[in-house]
Amino acid sequence: MNLAQVSKWQSLLGKLAAACCLLAFLALFDGLISRFREPLNIFKVLPGETVYINGPLEEAVPDIQQLTVQSSSDQLVLTLEAVHKGYFLGGNMWRGLLAISPQIRPGEYTLTVGIRGKVSAHPLPPYRIIVFPDIPSRQLSYKSLSGHYLGVSPWLLFVMLLPTVLVAFGGVFWLSQKRGKLLAQLGQAEVYRVARVEEKCVVSFGLGTTHGVQMGSRLVLLDDSGQMVGTVEVEEVSETDSLGRVSPEGEIKPGYLVRLDR
Repeated sequence: MNLAQVSKWQSLLGKLAAACCLLAFLALFDGLISRFREPLNIFKVLPGETVYINGPLEEAVPDIQQLTVQSSSDQLVLTLEAVHKGYFLGGNMWRGLLAISPQIRPGEYTLTVGIRGKVSAHPLPPYRIIVFPDIPSRQLSYKSLSGHYLGVSPWLLFVMLLPTVLVAFGGVFWLSQKRGKLLAQLGQAEVYRVARVEEKCVVSFGLGTTHGVQMGSRLVLLDDSGQMVGTVEVEEVSETDSLGRVSPEGEIKPGYLVRLDR
């Protein structure tokens, strides 16, 4: 790829990465807001479905044999699989597989998981199992925007977007390195840092002694449109990078180009 092609793809991937970051943030925000709008003890299911569910325990138990299950319908069957610690807060929890009979009538049912032989003064609220007749009606009940309009969980959407974000930013980084090498072959480099040192404006850029830059070298400074806006006098130089003073001083931005006249 030539310089124009690399610059074009770098710009496109940068916009894609920014758009995916925004969508991922919105999906995360959507998921968090929906959690506040809907209780955690509600599970929305369809007839004939089998779903994994988790729930809290009042105290730690050695195994699932110490737990009891009560359901308001014999067409809801919960098979407990394990007790474990919560992933985030580390609380005591159970995990199980809930099977919904294909013959169950749509409506709301309750499910309670307790500790055998224990009568609590403040028992945990029962789980509300809401059975919907079909997928569209369940989708319309979702509190999250992505779930309601797209039928996709905001958490799943967030996870799906992350690889795209990583790949896009990785592509931007690779293309920026490629563009830097192509610019260096032309005796040019992007300004990657602008600072004020001892009341003077200095810029840093990726040209050094290997590209023919020496102490005291004067380079042309170009703006975004390629117009000359000043000169840069090199005050520090290494093999690959340089730092120079801008004259005349003005509004200098990272991304401007310096050009070595050969």
